[in-house]
Amino acid sequence: MNYLKRLFGIQESYDQPDIEFGRYSDSYKEEENYEYWDKALEQFEQKQYLDAFENFLKYLTNDQDNLTYTRTADEINFELFQGSKMVTGVANRKKIMAMAKVALTTDKNIGFLRKLVEQNFTLKYSKYSLDEEDAICLTFTSYMLDGSPYKLYYALKELSVNADKQDDILLEEFESLTAVNTGHLRNVSEEQKRIKYEYLHQELDVLIHSITDGKLDTHKYPGGISYLILSTIYKLDYLIHPEGSTMEALEKIHKAYFLKDGKTAERRNHDMLKKLRQIKDRSQEHFYSELYGVKSTFGITAPTAHDRVKELIDDELQNMDWYVQNNYENVGLAIPSYIAGYCLFNYAIPLPVKQLFTLYYQIFEHTYFESLGFKQTFWTDTALHKGNIKSAILEIEQEMREDFPEFRPNTRMLVFTSPAHFAKSYMLMIKELDVKKLKRLNEKE
Repeated sequence: MNYLKRLFGIQESYDQPDIEFGRYSDSYKEEENYEYWDKALEQFEQKQYLDAFENFLKYLTNDQDNLTYTRTADEINFELFQGSKMVTGVANRKKIMAMAKVALTTDKNIGFLRKLVEQNFTLKYSKYSLDEEDAICLTFTSYMLDGSPYKLYYALKELSVNADKQDDILLEEFESLTAVNTGHLRNVSEEQKRIKYEYLHQELDVLIHSITDGKLDTHKYPGGISYLILSTIYKLDYLIHPEGSTMEALEKIHKAYFLKDGKTAERRNHDMLKKLRQIKDRSQEHFYSELYGVKSTFGITAPTAHDRVKELIDDELQNMDWYVQNNYENVGLAIPSYIAGYCLFNYAIPLPVKQLFTLYYQIFEHTYFESLGFKQTFWTDTALHKGNIKSAILEIEQEMREDFPEFRPNTRMLVFTSPAHFAKSYMLMIKELDVKKLKRLNEKE
C-alpha cells in the first residue's frame, strides 16, 4: 500500500485514520476538469450561456461531492459547499443568482449589523443582507452575458470563502446568532478533538517556555524568536486544520509579522506571543466547536511554481547553521519547519512538493501522528530510521510519476547524523527537484 494512501487515510486492506491536513486547494484538478473549463470558455464566446454555465459547474466539481445541480431546458439550479457553508443558486439564459445563509438572528444587534456593512465595502462581487426570515445572507447576482467563467469563478469564490470564514467568527462573537445550513458537516470524534486540543496546548507551552525561559536572548536575537513563533503557527494551522476563530487568529499573527508598520522585530514578537496566549486561553468548548470535516469547492491559497519554494529555501536555510553551531538546535530546526509551513500556509505548491513537506511534518511530529492512529515509524528510539524514510519518499515518487515524469528525489543527499543535519539536507533535496507537470492545452491559470 503506497505512502500517500496511508498518510491521507484512503482505505485499502485495513483501516487508517481519515484525517485532513491543511487547507483545501482547487489547484490539483483532474484533466477532465480542465476540458470542461475549455468548453465553458468556448460556449460563452458563442453566447451559449446555459451550456457554458453547466460546464463551468462541472469544472468546479471535485471528488468530495462538493457540488450538485439539476438542469431543465431553461434553467440550472445548483448547490455547492465551502467549508461550513452551503451556497445555493439558480441560472437561466439571462441572469445568475447565488446565495449563502451565514447565520440566523433573533435580535438586530447594532454590533454585527455594523460589522456586515463594513465588510460590504471590502467585497467586489457579493454583498451581505438580511432576508425575510432575518437570516444573514451573502448574495451575488449577474447578467449571464456579463458572466464569463473567469468572472463567475472569482465571484463565487469570494462569496463562498467569506461566508465560510465569517459564520464561526460571528457565532462566537454575538450570542443572538445561531448556525444555519450545517447538516453537511462531518463530525470529528471526541478522541481526535482531544488529541488536537492537547497538541495545540503542548506546542504553545513549549513555544512560550522556549521564549521566556530558553537560552536564546530575546533582545539580541529577535529573528530566532520569530522563526520559533511562525514555524509553530504554520504547523498548527496545517496539522490541526481548525476553522473559525482559531484559524482567523493564526492568520492575524501571520499578517502582523509581515505588516510594514514600523514596529521592531522584538515588538512584533511580543505582539504575536500575546495573540498566541489568547488562543491558549480560549475554552476547550470553543476550540472543539471549530473541528469538523468539510467539503470545499474553492481554495484560498494561490498557485505558485517550484521556483518560489527554491527561493525561500535559498533565502532562509542559510540562517540555520549559526543557531545549530551555537547549541540553539530548537531554533535551527524551526527554520526548515518555517520553510515548509510558510509554503503550505500561503501557496498551492506543486503536489509532489506538498507531499514531501507533509512527510517532513510526519517525521518530526511523529508522536502526534502516532496518537492520531498513523502506523508509519520513522524513528528508532532517538535515531532517524533511514530505510523507512527513503521508502516513503520513493512511494511518493512512484505515485507522482505519471503527472510529473521528471520528479526524482535524490535521497542520496539526505544526511542522517542528527535531526538538524537531516532537516537541512531534506530541504536541499527538495530545492533540487524538477516538478514540471505534463503540459495541458489551455489549462486555467
